Amino acid sequence: MSRHGRGLIYGFLAGVSLSLGGLIVRLLSDQTTIWQFLSWRSYAFAILMFSIAIWQAGSLRTLGSETRTVGLMTIPIALVVGLGQICYILGLQNTLVANVTFIVGSAPIFAAFAAWAILGERLTLRGGLALVSATAGIAIMFGTGIGGGHLVGNLFAVGALAAYVAYVILLRISRQANTFVASGFGGLIGLAVAAGMAGGALTIPPADLLLALCSGTFQVGAGFALATMATRLIPTAEVTLLIMIEAVLGPILVWIVVSETIPLATLIGGAVILISVAAYAGFALADDRRRFRTLQYARSRAAGERRLP
Repeated sequence: MSRHGRGLIYGFLAGVSLSLGGLIVRLLSDQTTIWQFLSWRSYAFAILMFSIAIWQAGSLRTLGSETRTVGLMTIPIALVVGLGQICYILGLQNTLVANVTFIVGSAPIFAAFAAWAILGERLTLRGGLALVSATAGIAIMFGTGIGGGHLVGNLFAVGALAAYVAYVILLRISRQANTFVASGFGGLIGLAVAAGMAGGALTIPPADLLLALCSGTFQVGAGFALATMATRLIPTAEVTLLIMIEAVLGPILVWIVVSETIPLATLIGGAVILISVAAYAGFALADDRRRFRTLQYARSRAAGERRLP
């Protein structure tokens, strides 16, 4: 299979994996607190991230050397990963799954804005319009949350969004950082915070333990790993479009399995966000392909001129 084909499959599977987060939280029993769940989820996530990092490096010694090269930049990256994990789960606990997935799904647009504001990267007019549109969609859902008792959950979802944006910016500042190592430490931070909030009482029913471990490995762990692998094979805009499966499939799964209905205002706000992200990624992908064709044409023309006598 071609690199592009593998990238598409990885991106699709990443979206499917990430979409399971809300359903897993809704399936927890009343005997398990959200902090107990988050402890085991973070533990499983950290183990998977460190395992992938060691596998990629070839040995623990090589991985240690690479991590020391990056230095202290690993710490802030790990902190935002841990914070994002906590905010995401608390968001799912306190508001609709649709609200969390739609708000977090707008991250690529806000990351582009942050890159412009902090790093001086180019922000197109289309990107600015997408930012305004996505913000309007979030505002619509916040208006519903105030009246429907979901305001706290929506704020946690925004916290998860902010953590993701900070994660992207930090990776662009420190391009040598090992994303899997930093994420593994982020999982350990999440574990420490959650275990502390749980008072060290981490014994939960076997079914809930299985859900937590699956959430840490197959849901967020595999989703993160597959998305990272996809970005190395296909343009980021294509990965963004594929991962949007999460925002569509996640609320549908919860609606089918546990009958969690979605208010009209949430659907409207979510639709505005999804259209904004899709348009932003679509235009970015078109621009990438246009630049690629221009570069190919310039190379072929230069090669032809070199062959002339």
